[in-house]
Amino acid sequence: MLSEEASGAVRWPLHPRPRRYELLETYVRRLAECYRVRYETFCLRALGIPIADSQARTLREPARAVLQRLSDGTGIPVEQLEQMTLERSWDRLMDELRRIAATPDGWAVLERYSGWRGGRRRT
Repeated sequence: MLSEEASGAVRWPLHPRPRRYELLETYVRRLAECYRVRYETFCLRALGIPIADSQARTLREPARAVLQRLSDGTGIPVEQLEQMTLERSWDRLMDELRRIAATPDGWAVLERYSGWRGGRRRT
């Protein structure tokens, strides 16, 4: 059953939650898969992105109206969707890595899993 929001928008019946560092484009591709339609078709019908506009479908700098449609359909706040662009996701990931590396134990873990020693890659 579809639920209607205060704005009058209808919530989509299938709307999995985004993963922690999932990019907006990847998330929308997963939504298209849920509905068993091509990504381009989903972008057109659900988000209003013309099929010919391949640049807009990358969702690197999505229009506010696209984010609002996605928010209306999934129930995810626009502000959270804005944080899922490539640039903002990368910034969040780097901030987390910096916090981890700020401690001796965290730096040791990063070195162990990344192959980096003292700023240089192990060979």
